[in-house]
Amino acid sequence: MIPSMPKALFAISSLGLGHATRSLAVLRDFLRQGYAVTVICDGAALSFLQRELGPDTAVSFHQITDYPPLERGTGWRFYWYLLVDLLKTWLLIKKEHRLVKPLVDGYDLIFSDGRYGIRSQFVPSYILTHQIAFIPPKGLSFTFGITKYLNHLSLRKFDRILIPDFPDQQHNLSGALAHTRGSIPTGHCFVGILSSYQPLNVVQDIDYLFIVSGYLVEHKNHFVGELLRQATQLEGRKVFVLGTDQGNDNQSAVAVQPDIQVYGMVSGKLRQEMFNRARRIISRAGYSTVMDLVEHGRRALLIPTPNQTEQEYLAAYLGGRNHFATRWQNDQFDLLQAVAESEQMAQFVPPWTTRETLRRITACIEPMLHKQFFSIIVPAHNEEAELLPTLHALLAQDYPGERYEILIVENGSADATLEIAQSVARNSRATCRISVLQCSQGVSIAKNTGLYNTSDRSDWVIFCDADTRLGPFFLRHLNTWLNRNGERLSVGTAKISPHSRAHRYARLWFTLFNLLHRLTRTSFSLQFARTAVARQVGFDESLQLAEDLLFLRRCREYGHFFFLPTDQVSTSVRRFAANGYFRQSMRWLVESLLPLRVQRRKSYDVVR
Repeated sequence: MIPSMPKALFAISSLGLGHATRSLAVLRDFLRQGYAVTVICDGAALSFLQRELGPDTAVSFHQITDYPPLERGTGWRFYWYLLVDLLKTWLLIKKEHRLVKPLVDGYDLIFSDGRYGIRSQFVPSYILTHQIAFIPPKGLSFTFGITKYLNHLSLRKFDRILIPDFPDQQHNLSGALAHTRGSIPTGHCFVGILSSYQPLNVVQDIDYLFIVSGYLVEHKNHFVGELLRQATQLEGRKVFVLGTDQGNDNQSAVAVQPDIQVYGMVSGKLRQEMFNRARRIISRAGYSTVMDLVEHGRRALLIPTPNQTEQEYLAAYLGGRNHFATRWQNDQFDLLQAVAESEQMAQFVPPWTTRETLRRITACIEPMLHKQFFSIIVPAHNEEAELLPTLHALLAQDYPGERYEILIVENGSADATLEIAQSVARNSRATCRISVLQCSQGVSIAKNTGLYNTSDRSDWVIFCDADTRLGPFFLRHLNTWLNRNGERLSVGTAKISPHSRAHRYARLWFTLFNLLHRLTRTSFSLQFARTAVARQVGFDESLQLAEDLLFLRRCREYGHFFFLPTDQVSTSVRRFAANGYFRQSMRWLVESLLPLRVQRRKSYDVVR
């Protein structure tokens, strides 16, 4: 069987093109590594990425509405819009998280650039951001602490925070945005700068390249008009790129004057060429643009968007360190003089560039992508009615076959259980190892037989009743949970539901069972344990009932118990149907409280 391609879900903010351009370098690196990529985006950023990546068959696109542009308006409307837009953003984060929840199973990772709601507790999730703290607007500086705290709460929901900057407190590009006073959330990595531009050996025949992208249109039109007016006074060839989507004909320019050309948006080869052909650059002070300029050693004039506090801060911070010339849009300034000033600035020399950054991103991501080796043990006694669908579910796991095995332990059956197990093992085309073992009757004996025949590579062992079904993404969910919580775990169980045909009454009972198992650190039809711990503890073969409770209790001496809140496990209700939910529950409770010597004398009540 040919192994499937690893899959990555990329969610990219469309508030300006900066998120798309910087993430483009990461997207291309993942494609180079052999990933199939799904891109979630919106607006002009989505159009840009479709043009850059569209021909690649390993890329698909999904559109989800992005957040509203913050910091629009002027005067009192600025503060009113800010309040309304922040509320809309919060609601949209909640909405996109609900929308993406059923879509993420089957992906190996989620990479988000600026979209807080696209993450999963069962898929490794990473966020790329330089905004560990937000710079408050004028008059709202007192909110800095609370906004930073709320931002940290959101960022902590991701497995890693990838910061596109350098860790040095003095030699960096983002200043207080990423090098905040006080703590930064754990799990962060300063990965370095990102640029999707490639150095080309071309003639620099564009004297002035104006890059005027951004999402606050209300500030753009007047700004572009003023730049066009002053550009007529500059000698040489001038090219404007406005960062607006004009449909498929994005490579065509409008000639305002013989020496001035205006493009709505450029992509592909033309985009690369223009950047490399430019001698001087006049741009917004967006962080992605700053990284492009630093990566390629370009001098530039930065003009922040009015009221956009991040750009205003970056212009003040980088201008104050004499890395770039800066001007404010609301001020009257001489463009020629400002460009000449940019030639005198001391350039920021990056410790490393995009190639090393991509390597560091991969290194940050890899620990959560490790595939644990699972040994699934299925004790089977007179299970001819249930065993076949259980085994089919195990063989249908969306998990590398070389990283799990199935051990079916038939113990004293008087029906066709053994023949079914042998037939499945003989005819299976799955790449995972399937073993059929036999032992004398007894669930503890069967579990020990499976346990002591697990592979030497086994990391975790899963004890699964023959009437318990594991959904196709169960091993993925469990693997992510274990990678995320590290070495401190030793044993656990999962949320279990009745099979889909069960009555609503059964679902209510199972909700109660799951709560009790979580609180009491117990289980009844599914347990997992670290293989080394399980081998050392084993099952008491003198027990016919409650053997799992003793096993779980002993395993907890070696580490923490955990409860996996997955939706991938269901089991039959045959025992409850035979004995009644209340009666069976009370019986389990009494049996669990009996002294060990009494439990050893009691026999297991087989229900088939």
